[in-house]
Amino acid sequence: MDAKDHKALSDQNETPEDVATLYSWANLHGAKYRDFSASRAQTREKARLHVQEAIEKERRRALDEAEAEKTAEAQRAVEAPRTAEAAQQAELAAQQAAQEAARQQQRPDHFTALPSSVPPAASQAYRPVPNQATYAPMREDSYAQPRNQWTPSDPRESAGRPAWLEQSRADMANQPILQAPVPQAPEDTLQGSRDRLTSRWFALNSVFEGVGAPVEAAPAPVTLRAPVMAVFSLAGGVGKTSLVATLGRALSARGERVLLVDTAAYGLLPFFFGARDQRPGMLRTFSPPGASGDAPLQMVTIDPETLGPETASQEILTGEIAKYSHGVNRVIVDVATASGATTRRLLRMAPMVLVPVVPDMNSVVSVGSIDAFFQHNGVAGNKTLPYYVLNQFDFSLPLHLDVREVLREQLGDRLLPFALRRAPAMSEALAEGMTVMDYAPNSTVTEDFGTLAGWVKSLSAPASTGYRGVRWSER
Repeated sequence: MDAKDHKALSDQNETPEDVATLYSWANLHGAKYRDFSASRAQTREKARLHVQEAIEKERRRALDEAEAEKTAEAQRAVEAPRTAEAAQQAELAAQQAAQEAARQQQRPDHFTALPSSVPPAASQAYRPVPNQATYAPMREDSYAQPRNQWTPSDPRESAGRPAWLEQSRADMANQPILQAPVPQAPEDTLQGSRDRLTSRWFALNSVFEGVGAPVEAAPAPVTLRAPVMAVFSLAGGVGKTSLVATLGRALSARGERVLLVDTAAYGLLPFFFGARDQRPGMLRTFSPPGASGDAPLQMVTIDPETLGPETASQEILTGEIAKYSHGVNRVIVDVATASGATTRRLLRMAPMVLVPVVPDMNSVVSVGSIDAFFQHNGVAGNKTLPYYVLNQFDFSLPLHLDVREVLREQLGDRLLPFALRRAPAMSEALAEGMTVMDYAPNSTVTEDFGTLAGWVKSLSAPASTGYRGVRWSER
């Protein structure tokens, strides 16, 4: 039997799997019907298992796709607020960079050398201030020991107190401003023509006289009117005085000579700089350490109740502030809480008004009353409404976030696009007799006040004092 016959025989003994072949095979071999039925049942079972496996595979795939889509939606929901916040911060940073670039273009690129006849105090006032170091954002608990590097300048103060100390500058404020007499027109003669030309052009003196003109003393510095900011609040506990002190300190760190005016007879403003008493009516100066590039900071306490009635023809309060603001770059007034009379007096100086509010429903309700007060009492032609800043803000509290959204709808651009975060370092700094800028320089709230100082400088440029018409001379 060859291989082909053996294969045919073995194929005849095997049970066919095709249904039609099964019938023929059963008739040929005399197989019973039950063998055929068992083969058919096995075939159907295999087909059923294949179908179930396909259905189970499709179901698992659908479940995996649904789970992946759900995870992606949750991830997008988590990243959406972060993306919006990052976009807002990027836009704010771009605006600040553009404003800084504009200020750099307007800033002079050199300083004129002053002659030796300039008084030492005046030359010191115009010494360029080195660039200040920026504060890097860190955690509140990143500081370990409070630092106070300010050295005392008044021997009357105790050596154990925080070193923001004072020295009197009343003699500077009382110095009269000298005005040059108006020159008379010379006669219309040859000598008169020479006098007229030489009075106008210094270089022609040598042409007509043949000798060098005597060295002239430098003229008195021209002091521009400093911008005024009034910090107002309708209720206590919103951090108004701490904002005034810390903002003044932040501007001092940026080279501005700031005058802080406290209109409360027994306010706490001097205690932020290491003082132990109020000394109303006395101009006090708090000087930085010698190696620091920060500008000195001046302070005076004025009680409006002692300056006569509000309806007087000549406003004494604004005159007092103008007297003490001689030689400063900016004035910040701490308005007594809910003092309408003092605020109406200050509005004659057309100040920029800043209102700190805390994120609660009381602030939401009082905003309308504050705006109505300034609309009714503003000086004719200057009905500027105040700006608002959120103080003691916590980004983790839903109520604070909701109050911020409500205030944005009410105030629009008059609500500052940043907030001053809540930090225990603010109260601890006052207990140590210093501002948070010196107590916790690396804290997040210090960074916030740096942002506020930059906003103030961009909104109103500080007054500058310079010399005009100073000639170079041969020594």
